[in-house]
Amino acid sequence: MRQLIKKLLPNFLLIKLKSFISNFHQNIQPFFSKSPLLARLYFAFFNATYQREQFATLQGMQSYRKRIKSMNEQSNPLLRRNIHRLEKGLIMQPLKAVFALDYIEETQQAYELACKSSSHQHEELAWAKSVLSQYYKTVQLEESALLTRLASQFNQFICEDEPIENKAPYRHNELEKSNLTYQEFSQFINMRRSTRWFKQAPVCREKIKQAISLASQAPSACNRQPYEFYVVDQQPLLSQVSKLAIGGGGFASNIPCIIAVVGDYSCYEHERDRHVIYIDASLAAMQFMQALPTLALASCPMNWPELKVVDKKISQLLKLASYKKTVMLIAVGEPESEGGIPYSQKKSAEQLAHFVDCV
Repeated sequence: MRQLIKKLLPNFLLIKLKSFISNFHQNIQPFFSKSPLLARLYFAFFNATYQREQFATLQGMQSYRKRIKSMNEQSNPLLRRNIHRLEKGLIMQPLKAVFALDYIEETQQAYELACKSSSHQHEELAWAKSVLSQYYKTVQLEESALLTRLASQFNQFICEDEPIENKAPYRHNELEKSNLTYQEFSQFINMRRSTRWFKQAPVCREKIKQAISLASQAPSACNRQPYEFYVVDQQPLLSQVSKLAIGGGGFASNIPCIIAVVGDYSCYEHERDRHVIYIDASLAAMQFMQALPTLALASCPMNWPELKVVDKKISQLLKLASYKKTVMLIAVGEPESEGGIPYSQKKSAEQLAHFVDCV
């Protein structure tokens, strides 16, 4: 409909129509902003901005319920969440004699189901097995008939003589030490600058995978990692995706590889977690971009505002499920040595830091 209106109406009428719509919203917004109920009515009847997010969230919740019962998945979001909850319980100070009674049975059931799948990722299963084993060795089994029964079932399921990879929680003093100083790290951070001019050469896919491997080490809520990296480096799809980015004007045709960081709502059971895809994907994206200079690559994160038409187009191009949503685009390539870099003055720590003192 939007495209049809653009074709039918002359430019001066389009400008007047946009102005009328803008003024209409500006005039009614003060009234609808007076209460949460009125705001809800505004977005229900006058503004469909959140419609895509609401639909994707519901689709994700439905997909989540199917995923946790499926034997065809590489990863189980319920298993990942609960194993991480067990990990956190195992490092609590003081350590409780009994914990996780409200979710340990569903966790063990999810683990056993995953073990029966031929496609489930080995590393996830090994991690779950290690943590569950440590859990049953740590809690006081005699204090709970449930734990006694589940521990027995677990040991029978895994075979007690079977070796267990050590992927259980460990102490902070066991972390690998770094000799990197603050000054050296500052220099490293400043190596990454938004680059818009790239050599017209293919980007090594193995390097992209190396950077993604480091990106996956970014923190993630309950370790669910609700994101994927869709790598586009072939024409004509590359041009089609690059031109969709609002921030790509003027250099979209120069991009040799573009990556869509895609959030996955099917990692969550509840709508309260709908914003975690943006948090976790952004943490991973920054770590990904920070890794690129070590591989002689440069990047530029591209503006991706909430626009229904554009979001629909990229979902079609990337063949995304209805519960997946593009969070951002990242242009990647070998930097052109003579290409310009904006100075981009940053705010100071004094501007950004607010120390909250007791009254």
